Amino acid sequence: MICRSARVPRLVFRLPRGVLPPGRMLSTRYFGMSSFYFRFSLLSLCVAGLVRGHETAGQPPGANAPEPPVKLEHFVVTASPFKRDQAELMQATTALVGSALDLKRQLTLGDTLAAEPGMSATSFGPGASRPLIRGLGGDRIRLLENGVGTGDASSASPDHAVSVEPFLAERIEVVRGPASLLYGSAAVGGVVNVITHRIESQLPERRVAGELELGYDGASDGWSRGGFADMALLRGADQALVLHLDGARREAGELRIPGFAESDRRRAGHAAEAIAAGEPAPTWGRDRLPNSALRADSAAAGLSWITREGFFGASYSGFDTLYGIPTEERTRVDLRQRRLDVQGELRRELGVFSGARVKFGQGDYRHRELEPDGAVGTEFRNHSYEARGELLHGSAGHASGVLGAQATRSDAAVAGAEAFMPPTLVRGAAVFAFEEVPAGATTWQYGARWERQRVAPKTGLAARVDATWSGALGLVRKFGGDYTAAFSLTRTERAPNALELFANGPHAGTHAFEVGDPALGRERSLGAELSLRRRTGLVTGELTLFANRFSGYIYEQPSGVTEPESGLEIFRTEQRDARFYGAELETLWHLHSGARHRLDLRLAGDFTRARETAGALPRIPPARTTAGLDWAVGAWSAGVEWQHAFAQRRIAVHETPTAGYELVGAHATYRFTLGGLASEAFVRASNLLDREIRQHASFLKDEAPLAGRAVALGLRTRF
Repeated sequence: MICRSARVPRLVFRLPRGVLPPGRMLSTRYFGMSSFYFRFSLLSLCVAGLVRGHETAGQPPGANAPEPPVKLEHFVVTASPFKRDQAELMQATTALVGSALDLKRQLTLGDTLAAEPGMSATSFGPGASRPLIRGLGGDRIRLLENGVGTGDASSASPDHAVSVEPFLAERIEVVRGPASLLYGSAAVGGVVNVITHRIESQLPERRVAGELELGYDGASDGWSRGGFADMALLRGADQALVLHLDGARREAGELRIPGFAESDRRRAGHAAEAIAAGEPAPTWGRDRLPNSALRADSAAAGLSWITREGFFGASYSGFDTLYGIPTEERTRVDLRQRRLDVQGELRRELGVFSGARVKFGQGDYRHRELEPDGAVGTEFRNHSYEARGELLHGSAGHASGVLGAQATRSDAAVAGAEAFMPPTLVRGAAVFAFEEVPAGATTWQYGARWERQRVAPKTGLAARVDATWSGALGLVRKFGGDYTAAFSLTRTERAPNALELFANGPHAGTHAFEVGDPALGRERSLGAELSLRRRTGLVTGELTLFANRFSGYIYEQPSGVTEPESGLEIFRTEQRDARFYGAELETLWHLHSGARHRLDLRLAGDFTRARETAGALPRIPPARTTAGLDWAVGAWSAGVEWQHAFAQRRIAVHETPTAGYELVGAHATYRFTLGGLASEAFVRASNLLDREIRQHASFLKDEAPLAGRAVALGLRTRF
């Protein structure tokens, strides 16, 4: 049990026998934190539940009111220095929050977002999956936690997990398209910001608030449990001292799959090789994805001082995971990260400025790639920090903007059998400005950023220094009452990273012997985006068209030549001109909306085309269409969704095509009160047709399909 108090709602804390074995109750074994700290966090969560249960006893819980309809517009904080509605931004955005996030939450950040318009995932098994936006990934997609970089190694390889726990995310915001202006050249493809509120920024409405959740995933026979609490230690009308605590554990067995792990094409090739060599036919994993089990633990504590004029706070968090890579090598990855965050904001006049913000994040990251016998084959380490400051001016309805500066440092090293890049120290510095000027029904948004990056290998190789410029101009125009149009033009420069410059060694995760090029030039791009949005009426939604032209696009090109010692194909880093273009559509048809009933039809689709001089670029996701029906009445809500992904036959040299598929899912939620607390139980069924689904963007598409038919259950209590 998580908490032994009899006064805590039993359905939340009483777990089936065997789920938490003796001695493994949210253990601190893999955290490197004191037992006192972790036990204190859990005890505080239990006490918070009791206090809040006493405060809310006898109050109307509101559990029988239907949830508000799913809308395409939410306030977001990632795409602009100011909190803005999605319809007021020049770029397309996605915001997952509340029930929408709860129903889409998966084991990894990439899989959680994979079904959103314009998005996909690297799908490197259940333990590692990074988001892709419009066919771009790696060092072109910036991953943030509460506005600061994650500091992990996920951009270096798809088999490296993202060091963010989706289970504890309160909100996920995505900027689809270039966001280099605010977040640097590594955001040329977009930004994913996971918001946890570990540092609280607003005066609390209640003395104690939080959430506890228990979940079961039938695809992996896995359990997840945890929660968070915000407690106002001192609370007045104009100020408060708030303590935040959270903790979670996830355990999952090997993934259930429909049939063989390896594709028909790959099995036929291996069988032919065995016959030619006079060897017995190989055996393949079936019904379960070999070496795909995982365990993940996370915990955090934060303290914030909040007034009506601003806040200042700090948090310390830990994230540990041990997961398998579903390849023939049967490697496991033991990942550990410790993170310190400090943030503050002043919301009052400072001369010509109207406020100021500071953010600092420092991370200590390492992961070890373990051989089947437990020996450490390769170890990655990264000690990093990121600091940024912003000065704001103006106010809503008038000209407003921000002046900012950012500094980053990353000290990364790879040691062991796959030391495919030298130890490298990367330093970055940047200044940027963003302005927003309303002019009647039109709002202009524009800005610029200068950035300097120094990449210095510690092996005697010459350091590389680059200075880059980025700029953006856009407008948002309201017309016809219900409609908004947005247009943006973005010019970005990206300096090559350490891996692209200095890689030279075997990398089993991508089945490649990677070779960089120290002579690479800067990558330049010019992007345009046009959106039409409707906020009210029978049909609401957004249609977005985008195009991005790259000069000197950097990517790995297979050579067709095998490196003798490792037996891996040589992939060389090259530069060629490239262009990306596509469209995204998301609409919500409000078929019925009454006092207690709601019925909505969701229709969506997206596609991306990407080519370089000689042909198609590799691992570009196929076009998709989606249709879903959401129904709510009283305390019940339910829905069904159908997604069709087309076959991908626009392939690069040495790449194989991928078949299309149908993905059908359903969900249901019931809200009720439990011990005076608002609670909900949910069930989610996925891949109801039990189809074999292989993601074209995955390096492991021929070795690791997605899960087969499965059901997930959950119980959540808010206090």
